[in-house]
Amino acid sequence: MKPCFFVCFGLLVLAVLISGCTSEPAAAPATPAPAPVIEQPSATPAPTNAETLLATSWKLGWFDDTKGMWSKVAEGSTITADFSADGKVRGFSGCSDYVTDYQLTESPHVWFRRPGVSQKICQTPTGVMSQESAYFTDLEWSETYAITDGQLIFFDKSGKKILQFDPVA
Repeated sequence: MKPCFFVCFGLLVLAVLISGCTSEPAAAPATPAPAPVIEQPSATPAPTNAETLLATSWKLGWFDDTKGMWSKVAEGSTITADFSADGKVRGFSGCSDYVTDYQLTESPHVWFRRPGVSQKICQTPTGVMSQESAYFTDLEWSETYAITDGQLIFFDKSGKKILQFDPVA
């Protein structure tokens, strides 16, 4: 009787296991609906650095004195730059007016011809002549530029900031 008991008990366990494993398959996850496309209103594109460079009159605030010293423009002195599409930059160098050539090569690269020095000598403010000379040298040394937070900044070939202009208000 014992073997019959074990066979019946085994068949019962097997029946329970088989019936428990024959449930319906889980439903496949639903494919999510594609997100609706929302068209953004078209805005006027932001001006490029070159467009901002040409459309703005600039006033020098800081410069490299060519000896590695970051210097503020002398009190009572003004240095300006206006860039035109014809490849000229015109302005006032603290002592006299100047005009020179510039060229924007592959953005953000720039090239300047050193402005000619006028025969005019200015006595005031103190240091204005050395400031003018340093400004012209910094222009000539400029390799790249950027317009960041409204400021026009020129960098030398090592990436060091050498000129910093603000827009003329």
